[in-house]
Amino acid sequence: MDEELIPTAPPALEVPQELILAIAMGMEDPKEVASRYGYEGLKWEMLAAWKPFTDAVAAKKSELETSGITFKIKAKALTEDVFEDAYRIARANDTTLLQKLEFVKLGAKLGDMEPKANTQVQAGPGFSITINLSPPKAEPLTIDEVEEVAQIEQSEALEQVVQADKPKRKKKA
Repeated sequence: MDEELIPTAPPALEVPQELILAIAMGMEDPKEVASRYGYEGLKWEMLAAWKPFTDAVAAKKSELETSGITFKIKAKALTEDVFEDAYRIARANDTTLLQKLEFVKLGAKLGDMEPKANTQVQAGPGFSITINLSPPKAEPLTIDEVEEVAQIEQSEALEQVVQADKPKRKKKA
């Protein structure tokens, strides 16, 4: 009679999607993941053997692999583990300055602290409006009469300039 009370399969609504996702990721032992969600012992064994559950995990795993998310998450986890070791090495006294600078560059890149290139994105098709304002038309300048300029020799011109600059003195009588 007690065997009738044990369900043959857990109701689908009780299985959290996070559990399916965590198992599909493959980062931890499925048994450990299931225990965090309350599936231990016989309850876990029944869930692990239940075809709709295994199909859901397989489908989610395929989806994650196709999209590349599992690779990215595993690479990130690996990077975080190795980064701690690299940090310890970079802080060591026997590390060269060049090695420390390389670590700083790597840290800036991984920490997304590198300067970004300024790119301007146009919201729509590019267009411009040009307004040309031409200056008002000026009346042409006409010179009616031109006096003839007589050419004089240089010495004469110099003498005329000197004479014009001299103050006129009155003669005493």
